[in-house]
Amino acid sequence: MAKTRGSRVDGERTRARILDEALPLFADHGFAGTSIRMVANASEVNVATLAYHFTDKQGLYDTVITRLHHDLAEHSPKSLQGTTPADLVDDLVATAWVFCCAHRNHIRMTVRHVLDRGQLPDVVLNNWTEPLYGNLDAVLGAFQPTWSVTERRLLAVSTMHQLVRLSIEDRTQLAQMIHLGDGDLDEAVVSFLQEQVRRALGL
Repeated sequence: MAKTRGSRVDGERTRARILDEALPLFADHGFAGTSIRMVANASEVNVATLAYHFTDKQGLYDTVITRLHHDLAEHSPKSLQGTTPADLVDDLVATAWVFCCAHRNHIRMTVRHVLDRGQLPDVVLNNWTEPLYGNLDAVLGAFQPTWSVTERRLLAVSTMHQLVRLSIEDRTQLAQMIHLGDGDLDEAVVSFLQEQVRRALGL
């Protein structure tokens, strides 16, 4: 029994290691550009072991996407600070920026999937993106109750798209592109987006 339990634990660790290594590879190279052998080499396992856990590349990719959704949902911000509408918006933008930067590989793989396949993975759209925009809609509705759901959603989507795009940019190049000089990149991006959202909401 002890040997069986040990084997199961080792198998779970191997599976987790393969998924950890597969995420940045798929994010960098996409589905077509990532081979099973690349993932096996990065995970320090042979191809047969990888096939045992995931059958084939599609099975591995689908598992990475599902795990990506769970990781994003598990680490999504649960609460916001702020006593005034402007403070709440500022905290919302700052928190979203920190989240995107902390999950760059997750965000990059999601963007790569959209570029390769033209749409978000259903599991991400239905179980993470849609609840996220529902929550943002409720927050924005408190500030602009006369806006339609579409107007509130467009503001939320456009702001999130900017956050996502800027968070996956090479930081040195981004600083160069915006002529930042010696300034703080995070502060510059967050301040700009905070002001943009406040202005859109009339705050």
